[in-house]
Amino acid sequence: MDPVFQPRWKEFFQDRPDKPVAIFTAFSGYIPPLSRPLSSILAPRGYMSAGYYTLYPVSVGSVHIKVTEDGKEGKDFTTGFLDDPSDIVPLDFGYKKTREIFRRMASYRGEIAAGHPDFPEGSAATCRETSGPVDLNAPDIVYTAEDDEAINQFNRDIVQTAWHSLGTCAMKPEADQGVVDARLNVYGVSNLKVADMSIVPLNVGANTYSTALLIGERAAMIIAEDLGIDFV
Repeated sequence: MDPVFQPRWKEFFQDRPDKPVAIFTAFSGYIPPLSRPLSSILAPRGYMSAGYYTLYPVSVGSVHIKVTEDGKEGKDFTTGFLDDPSDIVPLDFGYKKTREIFRRMASYRGEIAAGHPDFPEGSAATCRETSGPVDLNAPDIVYTAEDDEAINQFNRDIVQTAWHSLGTCAMKPEADQGVVDARLNVYGVSNLKVADMSIVPLNVGANTYSTALLIGERAAMIIAEDLGIDFV
């Protein structure tokens, strides 16, 4: 991977084998990027799509209540996607790696250009149809610097969340932009607790159901303690 990712690797991933950098997935059917809708209907045939997801990005967004000049409340919302330069590196790697995996699958018959970067004319990375997969031991596609730029821009254009958004009221010190303390109390507000996935301070590298149950169970215990209720 790009050397830009090395500090993040050493800081967070190197000694944590339970924390994957990214996951690769396959979907039945063609799923176009939201920012790249198809200009025409695809021919009737079997399609499969690849997805690649980073699980522990550094970039953090924010959401605040904003009062406008006319006194109405609005939202000041920033996703923060790819604000940290290390976050784009696993995505660029993920594109190349998933493409090589799919090229070697028995069902592979080529690629739909609309779902790929805009590679320059004459590039060896240009998408095309084919009669079958490449050999398992075939060399990987060689990307030029211009190709890498196209991949980077493609990922920046299509990046989005993968359904498990969380952390808007993170349980962290207030100095670190936290919203709730260890007992779910909102900083600076009396008699208000938050007890859902918004308190998670770091991304969960899995489906969030089990984490939500754990938060709910622990919240019930904390609230019972505050009210003097014996819950044992």
